[in-house]
Amino acid sequence: MGVKILSPFDNADETEALIEAGADELYGGVEPPNWKAGIVSSSQRTFDSAHFSSEEEFARATAIASGRGARVSITLNAPMYERKMQPALVALAKRAESWGVNGAVVADPSLILALREAGVSMELTLSTMAGAMNAADFNFYRTLGITRAVLPRHLTIYEVKSIIAASPGITFESFILIGKCPNEEAHCSFQHTSPDKRWPCEISYDLKHYNNQLFERHPFKLYLNNWSGCDRRFACGICAIHHLIEAGVEVLKLVGRGGPSAGKIANVKLVKRFLNDRALTTDDALDAYRERFGRECSPLICYYPEFYPVRR
Repeated sequence: MGVKILSPFDNADETEALIEAGADELYGGVEPPNWKAGIVSSSQRTFDSAHFSSEEEFARATAIASGRGARVSITLNAPMYERKMQPALVALAKRAESWGVNGAVVADPSLILALREAGVSMELTLSTMAGAMNAADFNFYRTLGITRAVLPRHLTIYEVKSIIAASPGITFESFILIGKCPNEEAHCSFQHTSPDKRWPCEISYDLKHYNNQLFERHPFKLYLNNWSGCDRRFACGICAIHHLIEAGVEVLKLVGRGGPSAGKIANVKLVKRFLNDRALTTDDALDAYRERFGRECSPLICYYPEFYPVRR
């Protein structure tokens, strides 16, 4: 079957171009009608451009993707919802099935159970927002009904391999391009609501310590302070693609819901190039990164820093 490339999408017009660029699978979100959830998005995104403008457009995009043989998932992946929100989400999932959507990305255990109890049969992918950190966590969620899972961003290749080996029956996805976070997002309480999409982890802030445990040169404090002024949009893991494949990863996931179509397409092409050609070197990766993003690769936003390439 081969390793798949999973790209975000959020409008019908970009669908065919993303598949043409090399995307095998697509994922995106849409808010249910009359969604009244305060700061809780139905799909863990608080800005409108990250969602399809309507269910009709999502359905049209799904039809385009299905016609090209591409798998589609809908995002229902906030870490938790109030019980009164669940009927609207279950109804949305059922409508999505009727459009031809193949799967849903989920995080809230009670929503996973509600979807299964309602007879929703689409494949369920566990989002990183669920906070699963090890094989025991993933195997627990498998008992609830998930058969795919997104690995947390902070894992090393060794940890990825260990988790996959101990989690039979689950297809694993791993992030490969843009959107790295300095925090474990399932446990992060920052609100990503800035109109200019500049996220809190990229802005200078003071770290307060409890009982003097975060001393001045504490590694954690230094790590977080280094993120001040950093742009997580340029995160990359293309040097680790074949290490991930050897570890058992079956899907390479790109971040970018709400981003410009041209950027999504360029990102898919970049991953496709390095997925297809094992002869490409780390120097090739550095050159390709600079060409794509107009800057040097940085170990801070490297998804797999154990393979961070250094020019000799």
